[in-house]
Amino acid sequence: MRQLHRAFARARSTLASTPLDKPLEKPIFFDMCHSNNAARVRLWMALKRPGGMGHAIESRMLTYPDLKKADFAAVNPLKKVPALILPDGAPVFESNVILSFLEDKYGDAGPRLTPRTPEGRAAMELLCRVHDLYIASPNTTAPGFSHSQGAMYLSYGWHGPERGMDLPTRAAKIAEIWRQLCWLEAELEASDRRRAMVSRLHLDKFTRDPDAAGGPHLLGQLTLADLTWFPTCVFMEFMLPRFFGWPQLFDPAAADPAPTPFPRLAAWYSAMRAEPAVEAVRAEIWAYWEEMEAAGQFKPIVDEIAASADPTLKFTYGVPRAVQLNYQQPPPAGKGTGRYINQPDLGDVVDEHVAAEVTMRDARELHPPASLDALGFALQSWPTKCDDFEDDDALVATYYGEMMDLVKAASGAERVFIFDHTVRESGNTNLNAAAGGSAAPVPRVHCDYTASGAPRRLQQLGAEGIYSRLRGRVLTPEDVEELAAGRFAFINVWRSIDDSHPVMQQPLAVCDEKSVAEEDRFTYELRFPDRTGENYSLRHSRAHRWYYFPRQTKDECLVFKVYDKREDGPRFVFHTAFSDPSSPADAPPRRSIEVRAIAFFDPPELEEPVDAMRTAQGEPFAGR
Repeated sequence: MRQLHRAFARARSTLASTPLDKPLEKPIFFDMCHSNNAARVRLWMALKRPGGMGHAIESRMLTYPDLKKADFAAVNPLKKVPALILPDGAPVFESNVILSFLEDKYGDAGPRLTPRTPEGRAAMELLCRVHDLYIASPNTTAPGFSHSQGAMYLSYGWHGPERGMDLPTRAAKIAEIWRQLCWLEAELEASDRRRAMVSRLHLDKFTRDPDAAGGPHLLGQLTLADLTWFPTCVFMEFMLPRFFGWPQLFDPAAADPAPTPFPRLAAWYSAMRAEPAVEAVRAEIWAYWEEMEAAGQFKPIVDEIAASADPTLKFTYGVPRAVQLNYQQPPPAGKGTGRYINQPDLGDVVDEHVAAEVTMRDARELHPPASLDALGFALQSWPTKCDDFEDDDALVATYYGEMMDLVKAASGAERVFIFDHTVRESGNTNLNAAAGGSAAPVPRVHCDYTASGAPRRLQQLGAEGIYSRLRGRVLTPEDVEELAAGRFAFINVWRSIDDSHPVMQQPLAVCDEKSVAEEDRFTYELRFPDRTGENYSLRHSRAHRWYYFPRQTKDECLVFKVYDKREDGPRFVFHTAFSDPSSPADAPPRRSIEVRAIAFFDPPELEEPVDAMRTAQGEPFAGR
């Protein structure tokens, strides 16, 4: 310690502009065993040269109380590790600055740990920057501010008011950790696609770094980005499953409580651990947190979460639940699948379904958020001014216009026609609403249209009369033909109409169409007295990826495609109401409205457009 104090004294004299009596023999690195930011520098020294960099850099291991001493404030006024004193007494702090300096200064001592190309270095710097801004940095020295990673281990009960946080803050920071891991996983996936494209097309000039091709690290080759993220991921590996109920994020083989949601990150983490020097650093960090767990550091956090009665605070991520969905049974030989509506059943179609277990995922965990282009569905915040959902005239006058604007915003369509709506209540049993009434939720996996049925439905609606607000008249058959010639999509909008509660009973689930094989679909007929409509039903498959938005509020709208003429994206989003096992026994009934729209993306230009806000009361259909 005497040598340490002498180093501090020399640093202070430098800060006071007093000449040193003599330079230090070599830089001094101030380390701390459990600091993830210091550990990245420790990893660099271990990996740069067999046996370490002790010949060129002196290391000093501190404890947390050392950071509070006035001596250390002269080295790093933020009182954090890591810190580095250069031979002339100048202090260097911030881990990324230290790491970049060391690689620049001693890069030739061992393997290069920065990419050779500008593109590769930019990618590395982005990975480091995201880690430091969104995970590891509090971005301020003011009391009460903490980095996102602090949500895993800081508490009022253990650290006091200066470093602790309340539960809403903890939940927000835990959510931020999830978002950034999603981003990092997506970056690895995108990098894999880029490398595959370069290899397939022999575009060697676009290779970000010749050393990176095919390697197991974040950028292929080992770089400072790996050293930056790995120690923090040790924190996550230790804390998130134990105290917050997450799956084993970095174990490719783990299955309980769920497989890792980040398979590429898990493969990277395993590859890093295969290096003995990296595993040694992990063991040092792990042993420290085991000691702190035994001392009780995490108990205040666990107790606070257990005592919380706020269902909106989320701490567990990446753990989908098993639920039962009703899949349609394929028909026996000689019969079709479907049902008769408002007419006698002739017995030539059957309507039988069977419950099957699926994995239901929380769609609010998707980052980037779900969109119509990517998944075929999206959640939009879209408050309504409509206060009476039982008055059809009020709905057409107010709500339909709001929904036209929403569908345009969510889909990018130029024109939208609203042609129908249904109010549903969980206490009902009838699947189809009588005039002026409400229907029951549909607890059966289906999609509203088929590839052949959707164009036919557009023609039927045109024959019935589509009122155009832009034209100020009902569309002619020629108008409908022109619209049908371009791209169009049938889009549904579903929202709760309960002013007091979020949806807690019979929520709506949607399926990622990329997980649905074409052979899983088959036709379901709806036989009305005047027409036959077609739905798609679905054979059960474990490959289907199901999502729902828990506790959807009245201001939130679930927008989803049930047909899209364009074939290079999501076209048929299967959906169903389902019984949520997490719903409380006294959950209020579900009350919802779904609106059905046709969106046109490249309609012909109008010769004489009229006032777009002209109302269409009294008309069966309304459009813009």
